[in-house]
Amino acid sequence: MRIAYNGGAFFGFQRQNGRQSVANALENVLHSVGIFSKIIASGRTDKGVHSSAQVIALEIPYFWKDLKGLQALLNTKLAPNITIKRIWEVDRDFHARFSVKRRGYCYVLSKYSSPFLTPFSLHYNLKNPSLMQQALKLFVGTHNFSAFKKQGSDEKTSVRTIFKAELREFKGFWILSFWGNGFLRSQVRLMVGFLLEIDQGNLTLKDLEAQLLGERRYRIPIAPNGLFLSRVDY
Repeated sequence: MRIAYNGGAFFGFQRQNGRQSVANALENVLHSVGIFSKIIASGRTDKGVHSSAQVIALEIPYFWKDLKGLQALLNTKLAPNITIKRIWEVDRDFHARFSVKRRGYCYVLSKYSSPFLTPFSLHYNLKNPSLMQQALKLFVGTHNFSAFKKQGSDEKTSVRTIFKAELREFKGFWILSFWGNGFLRSQVRLMVGFLLEIDQGNLTLKDLEAQLLGERRYRIPIAPNGLFLSRVDY
């Protein structure tokens, strides 16, 4: 299943006791229609982070042959904060997480302050877009992102490859996009936070180069409300 959700309504994707997570909400609804399979996701998203392209894998009982009908029923029950965009069959060797070839995240900055935009964007108008373009190019390639991950992360390695990083202007928004083979916990939020410090003149491109080499210059993650898991490719 490819799903979208409003991360502001949940304490992250992962199952949690006593707190509403995306996985908890999904499992409760799936159980109500006779589906008790374990859910495996393409990756976790933190509290407040949204998704337009999360992928989950599960086993559906034989009596649910009408996948379109199942999708419609589940969406009625999951509304308003989760939507199933597609259900399709995969091979037995498919793994929602380990079969991923590329993940994409985007961070949305709004040029205008509005209570209607706040849940899904950060109000910030870039001062120097051309400088941002230069900084984004430094992220591209294979790096050890140990200085761009949240403390307490349990990944075996902090080495990740960024295939592409770009800035786009769309109507009243600036959109920062990153595509990579994987991302560490809070990595994108820490990267965007660093970029905005550069835009404000508090940090430099040299500081970014140093942090990519492991020197910790700035480690405050930006707010989660502007971050979206926007693409998962297999």
